[in-house]
Amino acid sequence: MPPIESVVVVLSGRRRRLPATGERSTAWPGRPFSGAHFRIDAVYQHTIGELRARGSVLWLVFAPLARNATAAALREVVAEIHAGAATAAERAELYTALLVMAAIDPWGHNLMKELVDMVEDKEEGLLRRTPIIGELIIEAERRGEERGEQRGERRGEQRGEEKATAELLGRLFARRIGRRPTTEEERSILERARASGPGEVEDALLDLEREALIRWLAEPVRSS
Repeated sequence: MPPIESVVVVLSGRRRRLPATGERSTAWPGRPFSGAHFRIDAVYQHTIGELRARGSVLWLVFAPLARNATAAALREVVAEIHAGAATAAERAELYTALLVMAAIDPWGHNLMKELVDMVEDKEEGLLRRTPIIGELIIEAERRGEERGEQRGERRGEQRGEEKATAELLGRLFARRIGRRPTTEEERSILERARASGPGEVEDALLDLEREALIRWLAEPVRSS
């Protein structure tokens, strides 16, 4: 038999470097070793440059798993696959694999939607006509919409809380000083509440004398 090297390609896992080799014993406990030794290729722990240096567009499909994957870097990868694939069928297979790798996303890059747009720019409609990848694209778009809605809700809640805090502290200022705060004073009150908490600002509004309070609000805000 010709010599055979076994390789295990690892797509996700711990952040620490995996060992270069491993073994799998199939022997009964207590008996001499019988099984396989193999090389471990943790592609997700490599950079895009290291994958590219292997000299084949095949390795570029693992680029979304790379530690340093970015939208800009993947745009170059998509162009390289487009130029380097031998046939249209091979190109479609490579793009399909690229999208599958993006769905694994071991580092939390969240680049699926951007990658889909890049591939669709090169091969319009191709991926959506591929059943499994089409489902991945729809799921990625759904998740992107949900994340956008959640971010919008969080921003809305935060703005609402800040508005309530500013109004409460503004009324307290007015009672202490005898007038509504100016726009700059309102901004200072809110920035201080963000930096140190509303409680500290409330204490200052209650404890400082009139002129000291106005000077305090005019000073630069020091982040905690």
